[in-house]
Amino acid sequence: MSKGYIVIAQNNKTVDYLEQAYALALNLKLTQSTVSNLTVCVDANTKALIKTKHKKVFDHIVDIPWNDDAENQPWKINNKWKFYYMSPYDETVILDSDMIFPTDVSHWWDMLSERDVWATTNVRTYRGDVVTSDYYRKYFVANDLPNVYMAFFYFKKSELASELFAMIEIIFQHWQRMFYKYMPKGKPAWLSGDVAFALAMQILGIEEQCTKPLANNFPTFVHMKSHVQEIPATLIEDDWTKSLPTYYNNYNDFKIGNFQQLLPFHYVEKNWMKPDMVKQMEKEFGF
Repeated sequence: MSKGYIVIAQNNKTVDYLEQAYALALNLKLTQSTVSNLTVCVDANTKALIKTKHKKVFDHIVDIPWNDDAENQPWKINNKWKFYYMSPYDETVILDSDMIFPTDVSHWWDMLSERDVWATTNVRTYRGDVVTSDYYRKYFVANDLPNVYMAFFYFKKSELASELFAMIEIIFQHWQRMFYKYMPKGKPAWLSGDVAFALAMQILGIEEQCTKPLANNFPTFVHMKSHVQEIPATLIEDDWTKSLPTYYNNYNDFKIGNFQQLLPFHYVEKNWMKPDMVKQMEKEFGF
């Protein structure tokens, strides 16, 4: 069974998602013992930016099929329903491009393979505590949606995953109507991938097959959105990097505040990944 990670990298006017995905690919190659494959999915404009260095670390570079649903969108998430069809693997974990892994989590795949779909439902603060704040998830709570996160989302090529992604496609293509119909207690005014994936599970009645709420320790990741860190709002800015110091030695040895990071790290703020961090990984990789 082939296994690997997958991301979408679609650059916009302000963020170089291709460079983020490149940093993630380098990081996976340096930290993961068995599963370090990363497939990147790109539009035509981003594909034109691909260089030799990218080809050396990306295992597959896939053209986003069936037109670019995010072509005119500043926030490039509209193609996320296509992951099932873009993945070259039998078993896939969806990641966000703005992540790095400080430790090896290859052993997770053996447990993930026990299910056809396994969504992360518990994420961590930089201190390692389970996030309990609903600051960014009030629509989830109000509508009793599964508390799923797409930034680490496992699926196997299977009947269950096929059914789920077919429903996700419908929601992505008609998100305003679907949110209005199925989220009577409040809904976002924008397309949210996490909401769409959660709503698909709820509509299909497959939450129990796709989540394992008691598995707080796995799968998980550190989610660096500011207002879930259990810090008073007056003491942390919306951009957490302006409030919390980073002590960075290398890709597998860094602290946020005084806390060593051991889990997949979703840094969120694009300016956190500095060019010198990427250069350090390139050197370690052998460039």
